Amino acid sequence: MRLRFLPLAAALMALSAPSYALDLLGALHLAEEHDPNLAAVRANRMAASQGTTIARAGLLPRVVANASYSDNTLKQDSSGSTDYRSTQWSAKLSQPLFRWDAWYQNEAAKAQRSQAEAHADEQTQNLFLAIAEAYFNVLRAEDNLTLGQAQEAAFNRQREQADARFQVGLVARADVIEAEAQRDNATALRLTAENAVNSARASLNSALGQDVGRLARLPETLTSPPPVPDDPQAWADMARERNPGLISARHGASAANSARQAQRGAYLPQIDFFASYGDRDNGSSTNPAVAFNSGTSEVVGIEANWELFASGRTMASVKQAEYQATAAHEQARAQEQQITNSARTSFLTVKTDSARLLARQRAQASAQLAYDATQAGYSVGTRNIVDLLLAETNLHAARRDYANARYDYVINSLRLQAVAGMLSEATVSQINEGLVEDEAAPVATTTAAGASGQN
Repeated sequence: MRLRFLPLAAALMALSAPSYALDLLGALHLAEEHDPNLAAVRANRMAASQGTTIARAGLLPRVVANASYSDNTLKQDSSGSTDYRSTQWSAKLSQPLFRWDAWYQNEAAKAQRSQAEAHADEQTQNLFLAIAEAYFNVLRAEDNLTLGQAQEAAFNRQREQADARFQVGLVARADVIEAEAQRDNATALRLTAENAVNSARASLNSALGQDVGRLARLPETLTSPPPVPDDPQAWADMARERNPGLISARHGASAANSARQAQRGAYLPQIDFFASYGDRDNGSSTNPAVAFNSGTSEVVGIEANWELFASGRTMASVKQAEYQATAAHEQARAQEQQITNSARTSFLTVKTDSARLLARQRAQASAQLAYDATQAGYSVGTRNIVDLLLAETNLHAARRDYANARYDYVINSLRLQAVAGMLSEATVSQINEGLVEDEAAPVATTTAAGASGQN
C-alpha cells in the first residue's frame, strides 16, 4: 500500500502554476513526502525486517577465530627459569543441532516483521484518511463561506428594499428592523465561516508541509450509491479479515506466543556440533615442557550445555512471557470486537448518508420553489417580509445542509473503506477522478467588518 512519489520539483512547479488546482491525489503525494510519522513507521518496518536475519543466525553455522602473541616465563625446580615467546591462533566452527530457544526466537522475529508491515499499512491508511478529511474539510468550509456570503448579500438587499419601502410608507419600521436582524445574523454566520476556512486551510497546509492554493472540488451533483455489499455483517467480516490494525495485533499475539516458547527453552539443553583447528608456536626453546606445548590441534565433536539451576530466573521468565502472551491475545480479541463493530456502524452511517443526500437535494429544490412563491407573493402584497425572510433563511439552510451532506457521504465512505482495510491509492484515485476544477473559491481572512449598508 505504497504511494508513488511525485518529483518534488514537478509538484512545486505545478502548484506555482496559476491554472493548477491541487487535487486529492496530489495532496496525498505531498503528504507522503513530508509526513515524519510515516517515515518513522517505514524505518521501523525496515528495522523489523532485519530482526529476522538476526534471529535466524542463531540456527546457522558460526565461525570464531582468535589469535594471540605473548612473552612467557616458565619456572621449574629441575631446570630453573625459561623465557620464550609464544604465538597461537585457532578457528572454531559451531553448528547448532538443538536450540529450542533460537528456533522460537526466529519464529517471533518473523511474526514481528509481519506485525511491522501491517502496522505500516495501517499508518498509510490513516494518512490517506487524515489527508482526505483535511482536504474535504477545506472544501466544506469554503462552500459554507460562499453560501454565507450569498446569504449575507441577499439579506442586505432585503434590508435595503425594506428601508426603501419604509421611506415611501409601504411597510412599517418593524419590517426594516426584522430585515436588519436577519442581515446581522447572516454577517455573524459569514464571520464564523471565514474562521472555519482559515482553520481548515491551516490544518491542510500543516499536513502537506506547504501552503496550497486552489483545490479541485466535488461536483455540485454527486451520485451517492449505498455501500456494496449491502450487508453490515459482510463489512464486519471484511474488516475482521483485512483490517491492517487487527492483522498487526494478531501478529503481535503470535510473536508473544513464540517468545513464551523461547523462554521455555531454558529448561532444555543446547546441543551443538563443532570443529576446531589450532596452531601454537613457542619458539625454539630447548626446554622439553615448552617444546611439548607447541604444535597444531584438530578437534571434532558434539557439546551440550544444560543449565540445571538458575535461582528461579527461568521459571519467572516463563511465567512473565505467558502473561505477556495472554495480554497480547486478549488485546487482539478486544481490537477485533471494536473493529467489527466500527465496520457495522460505518456501513449504517454511509447507507444513511446515501439516502440523506438524496433527501437534502430534494429539500433544496423544494426550498427554492417555496422561496420563489413567497417572493412572488411579497411582490404583489399577499405575503409580508417576515414570510420572505423566513423562506430565504430556509433556502440558505437547505443549500448548506445539502453541501454538508455531500462531504459527509464522501468522508464516511472513506472511513468505511479504511475500517475494512480497503482504503488504497486506487480507492482515492476513483474519488479523485470525480473532482472538478472550479473558479477560485473565496480564501477567508478574518475580519470584523460587517456587510455593506449596515447601520
